[in-house]
Amino acid sequence: MPIELKCAGCGQMLRVADEHAGKKARCPNCGTITDVPWSSDIVSAVEDANREWTGPVDPAPDPNSYADRPAAEANPYASPIAPATGGAFAKSHRSGVVLMFGILGILCCLPFGIAAWVMGASDLSEMRSGRMDPSGESTTRVGMILGIVSVGFAVLWILLNIGLVAARHHL
Repeated sequence: MPIELKCAGCGQMLRVADEHAGKKARCPNCGTITDVPWSSDIVSAVEDANREWTGPVDPAPDPNSYADRPAAEANPYASPIAPATGGAFAKSHRSGVVLMFGILGILCCLPFGIAAWVMGASDLSEMRSGRMDPSGESTTRVGMILGIVSVGFAVLWILLNIGLVAARHHL
């Protein structure tokens, strides 16, 4: 649809193609240069293109919609420890496993301590980046610290044994 405008010099009605909107045009009658306005159709199309899309508009809300109901009523099969944000995280936390591995690392086995340290560091990183449910952050941190302590105890025990063996051979 062409844009119609009046020449500022002679008053003649000019028609310009839409692709020249926002540019300058020369009047063929008097040679006056005039700014070509944006047509209302183009302005509304540009505004529509620049507007953030919020998804389709639902003219009438569904009376059976669960959006305004409590989480337990909305999904009776949901975990009771689901995040308050409605499950927006890609991964659920493994804080119980990390804590258990940290405790086992302290009590008996170095590999569990190493696993708790590695898994805890990885999970805390995922939680900080928003890819994992942060509700288990404190438990994960405790499990990771227990894993670090168990590795520290193991290293001290190994160094103590090496020192005892060296002292025994030295005597």
